[in-house]
Amino acid sequence: MSEASVEVPRFAVVGRVNKGKSSIIASLIENDAVKISPRPGTTTECVRYDVEVDGRVLFSVIDTPGFEDAPRALHWIKQREVTAADRVQRVHEFVDAFEGTEDFVEERRLLRPILDGAAILYVVNGDEPYRKNYETEMEVLRYTGQPAMALINRSGSGEHIEDWRRALDQYFKLVRLFDAHAVTWEERRKLLQAFATLQPSWERPIVEAVDALRAQEEHRRYQVANIISDMLVDALTLHLTFVLPDERALPHERSRLEREFHDKLRNIEKKAHRKIATVYLHRLDDWSPETEIELESHDDLFAKETWDVMGLSPRALLTLTTLTGAAAGGAVDAAVGFASVFAGTVLGGLGGLGVGIYELTRRFASASNVTDQAVSALKNRKDGYRVRVGPHPSLNFPFVLLARALDHFDRIQAWAHARKELPAPSESGAQILDALDTSMRRRLGKAFSKIQKKYRDVPRDTRSELRELVHEIVTDHAKSLRFR
Repeated sequence: MSEASVEVPRFAVVGRVNKGKSSIIASLIENDAVKISPRPGTTTECVRYDVEVDGRVLFSVIDTPGFEDAPRALHWIKQREVTAADRVQRVHEFVDAFEGTEDFVEERRLLRPILDGAAILYVVNGDEPYRKNYETEMEVLRYTGQPAMALINRSGSGEHIEDWRRALDQYFKLVRLFDAHAVTWEERRKLLQAFATLQPSWERPIVEAVDALRAQEEHRRYQVANIISDMLVDALTLHLTFVLPDERALPHERSRLEREFHDKLRNIEKKAHRKIATVYLHRLDDWSPETEIELESHDDLFAKETWDVMGLSPRALLTLTTLTGAAAGGAVDAAVGFASVFAGTVLGGLGGLGVGIYELTRRFASASNVTDQAVSALKNRKDGYRVRVGPHPSLNFPFVLLARALDHFDRIQAWAHARKELPAPSESGAQILDALDTSMRRRLGKAFSKIQKKYRDVPRDTRSELRELVHEIVTDHAKSLRFR
């Protein structure tokens, strides 16, 4: 069978209004454009959504209106039924008989795509009691002869799930639970694979769809890693130079200059967080993932609480700076043929310990006169007194940025498209950096230090080194989420 002749799987999502049909579709196909409303009757027409990767349609999902008068429709069909073999034909006749009339408008709309070959996904709300009158809807769907699966939406307490399951098992080949507001990649994959059991001829395209979506997920992680590494470089190299009338103006302007610098760092982070959201196909419009950060001071990038939770722990920071200092001292010992009897290593470690203690309290950058451009300043004395803020000097600062980016990445992955709001921050923020082993922290610390020192022109190999480290971290972090 040629690729062009492979049938694209189609699924008609059917059920009563306000039971979660549109929410399930939005999460399944990752499309915020699906109309979702608490008011009945939001979906009044059938709408087809094609899920594509690289321009190729993997499968289609059809949003249908709810039943209008299923008991009367079933009665019409049963009156004309002779044997079970006639049922599909009777349903066709039912749709044709009322074409162009005002009768059974909703039933005809939802039945057409099913009669044209779409499999059925019947959606119910597991939070609401099962009622016998649902059976007429399920009976009409069974008369179509199309493969069918039932999805129990478990968005709330789910106290009636077992009653629903016992009833649905009598009408559908498969019954699955599905929380449209907390769907994960793994749940989407399992649901797609279940589709293949509905229609054996769809096994090949479903396998291809799962493979394509898995590749897409890996590419998204690659994009996220690039965004985070670029953010880190931009933040670590940010420096602002101001020209003041004279040296006496600095005490009066210091707060303003430093505030402007730190606000720019906040904006660098905000732009990166928005980019991560767009990677996962969220329609941002006027939404901003930083709203909570702006409204709650304890979520601010430079709040003490933020650094306490998201930064390296005091022990980890002291260990990192001590090991880095010891390594530098060891290099001195090696250079003199260890004639120093490891004095360099010991002194370097002590020096690193001192740096670590200092790093624990350094959350802000300070404005200072530009001493490294004294020659230029002498040539341009008329320009005034030159002051620079940045780059941010703290070793812990990029670790805080990294942890916050990974935490934001977690929230974006958990942000089902059926939800309009970003999920709340996770409770595991402090554990993100704890998952990095000592070797990875050291490698990151060295890369950060190189970037800070070469802030005017970061070498390409240093950028590449950081990008590779972040790729490794994002990949490992995403894998760990699957087993939480």
